[in-house]
Amino acid sequence: MLPLLLAATLAAAQPTPATVTVHADQPGLLLPADFVGLSTEKKLMTRDCFNAKNTTLINLCRTLGPGVLRIGANNVDSTFFQRDGHPPRESMKDNGYVVDPRTIGTESVDEFFGFARAAGWRVIYGVNLGANNPAMAADEADYALQVGAKEILAIEIGNEPNLYPKGPKREGIRPGNWGYPQYKAEFTATADAIVAKRPQAPLTGPAVTKSTKWMPLFMADFRSRIVLATSHVYPLSAPETDPKAQRFTSIEKLLGEKYPDDWAIKLADAQAAGVPYRVAECNTASGGGKRGVSNAFASALWSIDFLFDVATRGGQGVNLHGSFTANNYSPIVYDKKMETYGAAPLYYGLLFFSQAAQGRLVASETKCAANFVAHAVRGADGKLRVILLNKDLTQPVAVQLDLGAAFKTGQVLRLTAPSADATEGVTFAGSAVTADGKWGPRTTELLTFAAGKATVALPPASAALLIAK
Repeated sequence: MLPLLLAATLAAAQPTPATVTVHADQPGLLLPADFVGLSTEKKLMTRDCFNAKNTTLINLCRTLGPGVLRIGANNVDSTFFQRDGHPPRESMKDNGYVVDPRTIGTESVDEFFGFARAAGWRVIYGVNLGANNPAMAADEADYALQVGAKEILAIEIGNEPNLYPKGPKREGIRPGNWGYPQYKAEFTATADAIVAKRPQAPLTGPAVTKSTKWMPLFMADFRSRIVLATSHVYPLSAPETDPKAQRFTSIEKLLGEKYPDDWAIKLADAQAAGVPYRVAECNTASGGGKRGVSNAFASALWSIDFLFDVATRGGQGVNLHGSFTANNYSPIVYDKKMETYGAAPLYYGLLFFSQAAQGRLVASETKCAANFVAHAVRGADGKLRVILLNKDLTQPVAVQLDLGAAFKTGQVLRLTAPSADATEGVTFAGSAVTADGKWGPRTTELLTFAAGKATVALPPASAALLIAK
C-alpha cells in the first residue's frame, strides 16, 4: 500500500500512463564498480579535511560503495609542491574558494592518501601545469606514487588548459595566442619529467571544457601515453541572467530538454582512439551552482539520469564537483557551525545510482508523454534493477512494467522530497543519510508480478528503484 501522503498526491492529478518493457535477456555494457566519483579543489589539501580521522566524510564515501576521488580543478594550477614544505593547516571553518597560491608538502600528501585508503576509493591526482614547472610536477607525482600507488588511478596534468589563454572576458594565465601546439609542448615536457622518475606512471588528460575541439588532437598525440581521457561539463551556467538563454539555470531547464553538450563527442573521440573516458568534473551549473536549483532535490533527479546517459555510451564514470561549501552544488557540505559533514540533496542522486548500477545495462523500451525515463540493470546475482525517473514537475506517472515471466516478485525503493526545490527532507527507501554518514533502507514496497507484469505509480519529481527477482 502506498503511504497516505503519496496516495493523496497521486489522487490530485490524473496520472500519465507510461510503459516500460525490459529485455532482461539482452545484457549490454558492464557498469564499472567505481563509476561514481567526487571532484574537489586541490587546495582542500591545505585544510583539516582529508585525513584518516575524518570518519564522517570517510563514511559518506564508503556509503556510496567503490568510487573515484579526483583532486585538482582550478586550484591545481596555483597549488605548489615542496618536499620539505610544512604549511600550517587551515580550518574548514574558513573554507571557501581560494584564488591565491598555496604550497603543500609531503605531510599533506600522506594525509590525503590515508583518507583515500580509509574510504576505499581510488584517486585521480592532479598536478600543476599552469606554473609550467615540469620538475616540480614530476617531484610531486613521484611522491604521490610513492605513498599512494595502490590508490592512484591516474595522474592528471593541469586543469582546463583550453582556458589558459587570455580572452575578452577571461584573465587567463597564458598569452591570447597560446593554443594547442603550445599546450602540447608543455604537456609533453611535464609528462616526460614524470615518466623519467616513474616509468609506469599512469597519466590522464586533457581535462578540457566543452568549448574546445582539442580532444581528437590530444588523442592522436598522447593516446599511447595515457590510461584515461577526461573532460568537464556543466549543462547550465549560474552567471547567466537571461531566463530565455539556453543555459539559464532553473529547475525547469535542469530537468527539461537536455543541453546538447559535447561530452558525448569527446567520449567518442576517446573511444575511437581506444582510450577509456571519464567525465572527471561536472555538476548542474558552472560558476559554483545556483541556490534553489543546484542545492535542491531536482539536482538529485538530474544526476541519476546524467550518470546513466554517460554509462549507456560506455563512459567509465562521472565525478561530481564540489568542495563542501553549503548552498551551492556540492554533493557533500560542511556545516561550519556544527563542524560536521552532511549529505546534500545531490548526494542522494549518487546514492540512488550506486544502489541501482550493479551489473550490466540491459535493453529496455519506454513510452510516456510526461518527462519520464527508465533504465535497467541486470546483476550477477540475477536480480533486475529497474530505474524509474519522473522528472516531470506536475504530472504523476503510472508505469506499466513488463519484465518477462521469469520475474515473480520485487521491492520498490523510493527517492522522494517535499518538492523539486526542497533543500531538506530528502529520503531514499524511507531513510535519510545519518549524521555519521551512513545509510540503510527503512521502507520498501513489495511488488508481485503477474506474468512478469506490474504497475508502479510515481508522483511528480520523484524516482523509484525496483529490484526484481
